[in-house]
Amino acid sequence: MLKVHILAENRVIKRGLLAEQGLSLFIEKGDRAILFDTGQSSVYCHNAKAMGIDLKLADYIVLSHGHYDHCGGLQYFPFEDKAPAVYIHPDAFLGKFISGGKNLLYREIGIPWKISEHKRIEEKIVYTRQSLMIENGIMISGEVPYSNDFEEVCRSFYIEKDGSMIRDMMLDEQMLIIEDDGEIAVFLGCSHRGVINGLNYARKLFPDKSIKLLVAGMHLGDVTPIRLQKTMQHLKDMNIRKIAPLHCTGFGAMCEMKRFLGENCQICSAGDTIEI
Repeated sequence: MLKVHILAENRVIKRGLLAEQGLSLFIEKGDRAILFDTGQSSVYCHNAKAMGIDLKLADYIVLSHGHYDHCGGLQYFPFEDKAPAVYIHPDAFLGKFISGGKNLLYREIGIPWKISEHKRIEEKIVYTRQSLMIENGIMISGEVPYSNDFEEVCRSFYIEKDGSMIRDMMLDEQMLIIEDDGEIAVFLGCSHRGVINGLNYARKLFPDKSIKLLVAGMHLGDVTPIRLQKTMQHLKDMNIRKIAPLHCTGFGAMCEMKRFLGENCQICSAGDTIEI
């Protein structure tokens, strides 16, 4: 059985907990625990304490991609001598920006701290470009390939590389995939390369395994109605037992998913726990 505790999310309804634009999950599988993303601040630490979760019990930390609202809080993690390894794609540390706005051509949205200023973090970093089985049944996907013609990365994202601004294709976004009781659970931070592309790749990495759980930010708030419809239809066709759209999915898109997918879709907020 898996337990997924939502430590940080855009919404909260429980007393004593905090919300922020960001995502952080504490995932338990048997005697193993994984911290997936850390939000943008120490909110996940506050909520973990309120929920009775000891972050020091995390065996691994997986960071989905290099945006402030997924990696910003890492600097507040209680690193000690036996602190867990931190798995992240090397491109996550590039300067990341979003374009737009009348008075600002580029707004910085990358990791808000420098790795060179946090030696405790630096010595725990494990860079991942390709899929990596960190333990039997616990995999980091590495870079997610395209497999359909309707999902693409937001055209407003840029990276600063070699002194130039180029379009960010979000190669650093990676999934966490956990095998449990002969099925798999898939965790995505923002699905910048497309949630269906991600799920197709997860099924390729774990052939003949059905998907029992999807917990993900899906960046569907500003997509076209036809892309949203195609996404929901693919999710339905995959027969995923439980889907929890979080964070950047967009509340309107979440409502449409709940209407379309019914009891298979669970709307959650900070402080909730999913068990499956």
